[in-house]
Amino acid sequence: MPIHRTLDLQSVTDADFDVIDEAVMRCAYATQNKFGRLFDERIFENDLAARLRAECLEVHTQVPVKVVHGSFEKTYYLDLVVNHMLYELKVATTLLPEHEAQVLHYAMLQDIRRVKHINFGGSQVRGKLLFNALTTPGRHQPKMRKSGWHILTPQCERLVTHLKQLIQDWGTHLDSHLYSEALVHHFGGEAHCLQRIDVKAENFKLGTHLVQLFSPAHAFVVTAFSSHQPAYQKHLEVLLDHVALDGIQLINLNRSRLEFTTLERKN
Repeated sequence: MPIHRTLDLQSVTDADFDVIDEAVMRCAYATQNKFGRLFDERIFENDLAARLRAECLEVHTQVPVKVVHGSFEKTYYLDLVVNHMLYELKVATTLLPEHEAQVLHYAMLQDIRRVKHINFGGSQVRGKLLFNALTTPGRHQPKMRKSGWHILTPQCERLVTHLKQLIQDWGTHLDSHLYSEALVHHFGGEAHCLQRIDVKAENFKLGTHLVQLFSPAHAFVVTAFSSHQPAYQKHLEVLLDHVALDGIQLINLNRSRLEFTTLERKN
């Protein structure tokens, strides 16, 4: 089983959400009124959980979710679950797009429809409700685009095969770092796959840069761009001009489309 859930959450109805969220937000305001906004996230989490339990709600904190593929595994921890409603807590000046991506990642791991951010780091508590429009079956049927891809080494086919197997197990739309970490694992782990290589300009060494190698002279990069991917590709081409690599295989997880692009050294 590729995704091991400690709790089997069910998507709550609109009416149930309204009841749960009224209690959660009321208690969240009380928590910030007591503790301000400078403590670590766990302080807010524990106080909020205690207040909600005092109101006889079913509350779970730091709920583990394990993602597995072959010998690779990674565990995530869900901050707060209240009567099947998932909340992710933050202590930040403002919520950023990467925070939203993290929350939707958790919603997809649990295969639930809605999830909510609560931020204790601003002048007052802010909440943002996010919706996961994708069901698990909908994330397992991606389209593949390999028009800009070609084989540089026999290991290239292995790279594509491993990615397809990851998608078959987990589906699309999860955090791109998860797929990247799994590929690193299957190509020998960090000690073998992650290497710092020299960066040179006119034969002068400027320093080193960390790359993910799937063969001695070829690297791979996993991204999740729905736009701006061509601009990022140009930066990878610049990187190739200054390091001792023969090529880079770029894997872009563009929502429901897997895009494979091969970049080669020009000289």
